Amino acid sequence: MKREREARLVVRGGKKLLGDVTVHGAKNAVLPMLAAGMLSDEPVTLTDCPRITDVEDMATMLGALGCAVTREGRSMTVCGGCLGSETPAELAGVMRSSVFMLAPMLVRTGEARMHAPGGCRIGARPTDIHLDGLRRLGAKISEEDGCIVCRADRLKGADIVLRYPSVGATENLLMAATAAEGRTRIIGAAREPEISSLADLLRKMGAAVGGEGTPVLTVEGAGRLSGAVAAPVPDRIVAATVLTAVAVCGGKVALSGAQIGHLGAVLSRLLSGGTRLTEHGGVLIFESDGVPSPCRIETGPYPLFPTDMQAPLMAYMCFARGTSSVRETVFESRFAHAAELAKMGAEIGVAGSYAFVNGRGELKGARVHAPDLRGGAGLVIAALAAEGESVISGVGHIDRGYERIEELFSSLGADIVRTGE
Repeated sequence: MKREREARLVVRGGKKLLGDVTVHGAKNAVLPMLAAGMLSDEPVTLTDCPRITDVEDMATMLGALGCAVTREGRSMTVCGGCLGSETPAELAGVMRSSVFMLAPMLVRTGEARMHAPGGCRIGARPTDIHLDGLRRLGAKISEEDGCIVCRADRLKGADIVLRYPSVGATENLLMAATAAEGRTRIIGAAREPEISSLADLLRKMGAAVGGEGTPVLTVEGAGRLSGAVAAPVPDRIVAATVLTAVAVCGGKVALSGAQIGHLGAVLSRLLSGGTRLTEHGGVLIFESDGVPSPCRIETGPYPLFPTDMQAPLMAYMCFARGTSSVRETVFESRFAHAAELAKMGAEIGVAGSYAFVNGRGELKGARVHAPDLRGGAGLVIAALAAEGESVISGVGHIDRGYERIEELFSSLGADIVRTGE
């Protein structure tokens, strides 16, 4: 998993964005779906998998646990089940989604040893909700040699009440419950569209799953699951990132594959007087004069405003004349991009979980560093609309969730190139 650490994005701002974009499968759906492939000895194939480093890393981790993972075009197949019971420390430390291995390892081997998961450094992301739920299903939890260890000879269905609608915990418990004896109800479950993708896959594998999209998920334990073919939901965060960039830069884009029903919280901020949205045959047509309006956002679980779009919207706010505000309720320490935007001339004040943006309608190009995945996307948007040239380092963070973001925006007419590779 060696990375090119010297890559930079060089962006010369001021171009309108015009053209067509096809939105592919969502990273946040593909990762747990790949992990679910461990639950079967038969091949599990996912279509439309993005070529991003988080997906590559997940495939590497699955291989380290004894699974055979192959890619053919945009499809990936997991085959062979799970032979290992411990996430390799050097791999788990790179990506947060290693936590999705917890339930499948426990189901297949009776034991799961998990090193501390990595990913973006955006505050506390505890695993206690995952572990509390597994305890309710009968797992014994301990800590040994720096690992979280879960053991269970068998799992038994139960009512699990989540104290917070954690997406990862909901997905882990959904996978574990497929092997539990009897009925499991996950109460207070997350409702994100990506969970529906996982539920759809598990049903195709033979599990009895229902209630996705509501706060209560039900699972009737099915034991060993069969192989299946499934498609992840389109990536609503990539779609929203493109729409936000067009709203800031001006232009017109035709977005294929995006589901408008998943974009409501973001569109409610972008659809000001200078923007227009129409839909024709499943294609979203979004036009913007490039004159953003001030707005307020408060992040929260779906269907509220997604925390993953907080940084891109903060970039948008910098170009809106007037005062905008952000309240981040999902993660602490998710304002690292504010200091980088300030290098471009942004006026942003941060106080605890709040940020206040005094939009001046313009930013200047500068040398900035992507502090994390979505913060990096926000900096790209800012650079696309800024006056002059920007150089963005930390591109490896962006590559975790966007397929060659420079190719995405250059196809729309932006002046953006990758250097250093």
